[in-house]
Amino acid sequence: MKDKIFKILDNIENHIIGYGLLIMTTITFVNVISRKFLHLSLSFTEEITTILFILISLLGAAVAAKRGSHLGLSVFTDLLPKKAQKYISVVTWLAAAFFSFYLFRYGVDMVRSEYIFEVKTPSLGWPEWIFGMTIPIGALFLFIRFTQFTINVLRNDKEDK
Repeated sequence: MKDKIFKILDNIENHIIGYGLLIMTTITFVNVISRKFLHLSLSFTEEITTILFILISLLGAAVAAKRGSHLGLSVFTDLLPKKAQKYISVVTWLAAAFFSFYLFRYGVDMVRSEYIFEVKTPSLGWPEWIFGMTIPIGALFLFIRFTQFTINVLRNDKEDK
């Protein structure tokens, strides 16, 4: 069951990142062509590109966390005994959980205030809270993936004994 949920999350991440990059590239290209030949800037493309960049960055960080490539400086931790590596992964998870919690909390507060004050985007006139939802969603994915990686590290450590 748990593996099925992670597969679903993998698909969601992959589709959002893939289609997001495709959309960003396409509309940015169209905007550049429009500015160059028509001398007309499509300002709405900047709004969409910016929000997709934020979402893709957060989901990309979650994918990196899932793979363990987000944690960096493994040169030093690889030199440590397995037991010390386990403790470092728990400390890293605590730091990541703290960061994810505050990013989620900040994102929810931001979305709430945008919703209450009915803030609209400048070009499209869409509710800003829709774009703001990318922050808490990204933070949730980060937390899930850091937790998944840490559990895998701890589980592998138990299997090595």
